[in-house]
Amino acid sequence: MKVLSRYVARQTLKGIFVAFLIVVSIIMLVDFVEGTRNIGADADLNPFQVFTLTALKTPTLIEQTIPFVILFGVMGALYGMNKRSELIVMRASGLSAWRFLRPTVFVVCLIGILWTLIANPFAARAMAKHDELRSAYQGDTRSFMDENIWLREGTKYEQTIIFAPKYDLLKRTLENPEFTVSKADSDGGQAFSHRFDARKAVLAKGYWKLTDVIESWPDGTQQISAAISVPTTILPEQLQENRSGMNNLPVWEIPERIESLTQAGFSTKGLQLQFHKLLSLPLILIAMAVIAAAVSMRLTREGGTLKFMLTGAIIGFGVFFIENTIKAFGEAGSISAIYAVWLIPLFVLSCGLVYLSRIEDG
Repeated sequence: MKVLSRYVARQTLKGIFVAFLIVVSIIMLVDFVEGTRNIGADADLNPFQVFTLTALKTPTLIEQTIPFVILFGVMGALYGMNKRSELIVMRASGLSAWRFLRPTVFVVCLIGILWTLIANPFAARAMAKHDELRSAYQGDTRSFMDENIWLREGTKYEQTIIFAPKYDLLKRTLENPEFTVSKADSDGGQAFSHRFDARKAVLAKGYWKLTDVIESWPDGTQQISAAISVPTTILPEQLQENRSGMNNLPVWEIPERIESLTQAGFSTKGLQLQFHKLLSLPLILIAMAVIAAAVSMRLTREGGTLKFMLTGAIIGFGVFFIENTIKAFGEAGSISAIYAVWLIPLFVLSCGLVYLSRIEDG
């Protein structure tokens, strides 16, 4: 039995690896062509620079498509064994579908866990490097100054809202920033405390360095200073996130970021969805593997290769569409992040198991 389990696991890994290579090739080809047309044309990049950007972006794109890699990989592996009559021999020898599908489920679950714990942080770092290089490559053709930035930090006792009409990402500099500070009053609300208007603010480690500063109070008094330092918990990475969003955080950093944003009064729905999405990845991959197994079991008994392989693909894309639709409700706050992320994989897995039970046990 151990020999058979290892054989099925090897075939599953082989099928997933082939599907992985195909998907990666398509992703890199499409992204390379798109990068050559857009970034390469604007910044006059050579093919190697465009390829570097594509390679750094690819892990994040793979993370979005890994359920399809598993779906088609497992379908390919089981179809190959079915074509060689190996599944028929296994079943004729008295093995149930649950016995020879166990190694497949184990392999898929392990891939999901390893991706969440290891590959996801790597993909996040690679995407951050992609954004950094893209900014550097485009430095000769456009300004690094971006329009409008809003930042917010603080605790339940004090809040600071920062606005600047322009900011330099690479120099970590805000131009003509406004720091508006409010403190908790006796009613539990926030009341205006004071405000800093500066010519420039540079983000250092643990503080903002403001130059040519005017500090104003509610009674109308003002104080002018050449330079002051304002403590901050804002990190340089948050300036990057302001431009490219917070969808590329490593899984290890998401809980801490959720806590800090909650203290500052920001909505964390997007980060909660991202966190639960990563946690549920093994379950999603198992659900896709069950779909592939259900299609393959149908092939064993009734034939119809093209028809049922196509059915499996349609089901997979349908699950992806419904999952993203429900995720949109989660981002809007209509349903909780837990329901938005976990509901569809659990439902699909349950349906797949029921279907397999019906064709296995009658």
